[in-house]
Amino acid sequence: MAASTTDEYKKAMLDLRAGKFRPVYVLHGEEAFFIDRIAEEIERLALQEHERDFNQTILYARDTDPDQVKDICLRFPMMAERQLVIVRELQAWRIDQVEKLESYLAKPTPTTVLVLCYKHKKIDGRKAILKTAQKGGGLVFTSDKVRDDKLPEVLIGFAKGQKRKLGAAEAQLLASHLGSDLAKAVKEVEKLCLVTEEGDAISSDVIQRFVGISKEYNIFELQNAIGTRNAAKAQRIAQHFAADPKDNPLVVTLGFLNTYFNKLAMVHASSGGSQQELAAALKVNPYFVKDYVAQARNYPLPKLAEIQRHLRQCDLRSKGLGGDGGDQGELLRELLAKVMS
Repeated sequence: MAASTTDEYKKAMLDLRAGKFRPVYVLHGEEAFFIDRIAEEIERLALQEHERDFNQTILYARDTDPDQVKDICLRFPMMAERQLVIVRELQAWRIDQVEKLESYLAKPTPTTVLVLCYKHKKIDGRKAILKTAQKGGGLVFTSDKVRDDKLPEVLIGFAKGQKRKLGAAEAQLLASHLGSDLAKAVKEVEKLCLVTEEGDAISSDVIQRFVGISKEYNIFELQNAIGTRNAAKAQRIAQHFAADPKDNPLVVTLGFLNTYFNKLAMVHASSGGSQQELAAALKVNPYFVKDYVAQARNYPLPKLAEIQRHLRQCDLRSKGLGGDGGDQGELLRELLAKVMS
């Protein structure tokens, strides 16, 4: 994700909360979360409750057309400073339909706030409509997808915005468990903020209690147990995973382990680099670099090549290929024995 996405999001939200509204908002991109949140904040703040009946219009692109949108935007507000027009699911239109709004975007009505929500993909940057919207005083917000390795950083930022402290390890625990669904992950952080006081830290105990992620039996702890060659702990976690395969599917565990061992190989290949350079190469928070460096010493390159063969074989067997199959829990325990032998 471009570094500017979260910065631009914060700036847009600060402006809205300060009562600074643009005549046009073009919100587009692959990450729906930021688009939804900005649109929701505009809807919450642009009008007072008693003004909404006559001055708020919510449209869905499939049920409207560019001419109707422009006609509504040209109206004057009734007994209010402004009117609000939100067009959702604009990606349902062909791009030539979207371009029909360009004449309005060039000279928008000052008393109208038009919000265009174009989700799951970007509007072609070569099209003039984006520049036209900006020249007309509008805001064009590009919502890039959050990379998996950037998710912990984003969660830390959202907790900070709620005046809570979320540590790197706790953020990584949440990110590893919740995956790349940003909306789901942020909602969990917001829920954790509700059960903690301002200025307090969101601890692993709080996460376990309110999100249901065990602070002892999770993929993050399994990775650390393997890295430090704590075979007993690794097998205990594997036993826990085996007892709850629905929340700990083997295919997901193998994916995490494959990524982990690839990073250990990258540590060997990147010897001599600075901590920041290594963090960038591994796509991890610099906080964790020392752990990867220490753990790589336990797994020289020949061993890592052997482990990759074991991972492939385990994956095939879990799918009923290349062997006699077997229980997923038993396959994981067997894999760990081979990895840590």
